[in-house]
Amino acid sequence: LIPVFPELIEQTLPTNSNLSEDEREVLTTERYGTLQVIRSALDLVSLPVLGGLSDYLGRRRVMLFCQLLLLVQTFLVWPPTKTAASFEVEGERSEAEGERYYTMLKLARFLSGISDGVIPLTFASLTDLTHGNPVLLPIYYGKVGLVLGLAFVCGPTAGAVLSANFTIAVPVFVCGLSAAASLLVYATCCKDTLPPPKRTPVPPRWYLDAKFMASLTPLAQVKFFLTSPLLRAYTIVYFFHELSDTVYMTWILYFAWRYSWTFVKIGCYISIVGVVVGIFQGFLLKFVTSRVRKVWAYSYERKIMIGSLCCSTLHFLLVGFIGGDGTPLFGLVVLSGFGAFCLPILRGVVLRTQKPGDTGAVNALFSVVGVLSKIAGNVIFPQVLKGSQEGGGIGGALGDGAVNFVASALMAVAVATTVWATGRFNPADTGDVSGSGDEENEDHGVLALDVRENELVGLGGRDVELKSENAVI
Repeated sequence: LIPVFPELIEQTLPTNSNLSEDEREVLTTERYGTLQVIRSALDLVSLPVLGGLSDYLGRRRVMLFCQLLLLVQTFLVWPPTKTAASFEVEGERSEAEGERYYTMLKLARFLSGISDGVIPLTFASLTDLTHGNPVLLPIYYGKVGLVLGLAFVCGPTAGAVLSANFTIAVPVFVCGLSAAASLLVYATCCKDTLPPPKRTPVPPRWYLDAKFMASLTPLAQVKFFLTSPLLRAYTIVYFFHELSDTVYMTWILYFAWRYSWTFVKIGCYISIVGVVVGIFQGFLLKFVTSRVRKVWAYSYERKIMIGSLCCSTLHFLLVGFIGGDGTPLFGLVVLSGFGAFCLPILRGVVLRTQKPGDTGAVNALFSVVGVLSKIAGNVIFPQVLKGSQEGGGIGGALGDGAVNFVASALMAVAVATTVWATGRFNPADTGDVSGSGDEENEDHGVLALDVRENELVGLGGRDVELKSENAVI
C-alpha cells in the first residue's frame, strides 16, 4: 500500500469542495504526516511492551497478536463505497463522508502503532536462534534486509499496477489476503523460538510488581543508554541515520508533486531501491567486508560504516538537484545499496559487547530510538515539503529539492557522529569475533573463530577468554 497510500488519503477530501488542486496537495501532505506521527508515537510506547511481553510469554503469542491486528487494519482502510476507489461506480463524496473515512485511517494507524512489532520480534527470534552469536547476527540481519528488499519489489509494484489498472480497492483487498496468508503460515508452520524454560518468569502478582511493570516501558531501555558509553555513542549514530532515512516516507508525495509521477512509476522506483538494498545487504555485504578487512584489518568496520553513510549523504544531495521528469533518479539507486551497509555492521558491533541476556533489551532500545527518529522525521519532512509547495519556510528557501537537502544534511551529521563514535570506541577493540573459521584472516592478525555457543569473547585479535568447551579455535 506504500505507493497508493496518498491516494487513500485523497479519499478523505470531499469531491464537491472548492479546494484548488494545490490546496488539496497541501492538505494531503498534512494528513499524511499526521497519520505517520500517530503510528510512530504509539510505536514508542508499544514496542518496549511487545518486546518485554515476548520475553515473558514467548515470541509466538506476541507475533500472532501483531499479525492479527495487521489483518484488521486492512478492513479499516477500505475506501468509501461511494467513490471511484471502490468496486462500484464513480460517485461524489461529501465532507462528512471524507472526515468519517479519515477517522477510520487514524484508527488503522492506531492499531498499527500498538502492534507494529513484527520486524523487531523477527530480530529477537534471530537472536534466539543464533543464541546471540555476534558472528552470525550481522549476516542474518543482512539476509533479513534481502527479504525486505524482495518484499519491496512485490508489494509496491503490485499495489501500483493494480491501482492503475483497476481501482484502489483492489490493492487493499490483495493486502488483506497477504496479511491473512502471513497469519496462517506463521500460526501453522512456525514454532516459538523462545521455549518456556528460557523465558523470564512472570511474578505471581505481576500487577503489583513495580519492577516488572517498569520493564514493559521505554524507561527500561534508558539504563542501557545511560550506563554504557559505547552504546550511547552508537545509538546517537543510529538516531541520525534513521532520522535522515525517514525522508523515504515523504518521497511518495515528493515524486508525485515534483515529477508528476504516476503511482505505477513510484512503485517501480521503490521496488528497484528495495532490490538494490536487498542485493547489497544479502549478498555483497559479506564479500565487501572480507575484502576491506584484508586491507584494513584493524579498522575495516569503521571505514565501511563511514563510507556507507557518505554514500547516503551524496545520494540525498544529488536527488535534490534532479529536476525534469526525474528519470536520472534511477541511476542513483546504487548509492542506496552502498548506504545499506552501515546498519548491519553497527548492530553487530553493539550486540557483541552485550551479555546474552541483554541482547533483546538492546534490540528494543534500537526500536525505541528508531521510533523517535521517525516521529521527528514525520514532523520535519512533510513540513519542509509543504514549504516547497507553498513557497515559504525552509522549504521555500531551499527550493523544490528541500526535503532531500535536509536529509543530506542530517546524514552528514550521522557521518560526523560515526567518526566520533568509532574514534572513541574502535569496533576492533569491542570484542571483535567477526571472523569465521573458513576465511583467510591469519595474515592480518584477526582472530578466526568458529563459535558453537555464545561464550567466546575475542578482544581485537590479541586476547581471548574461552568459557565453553564447545568453541573451536
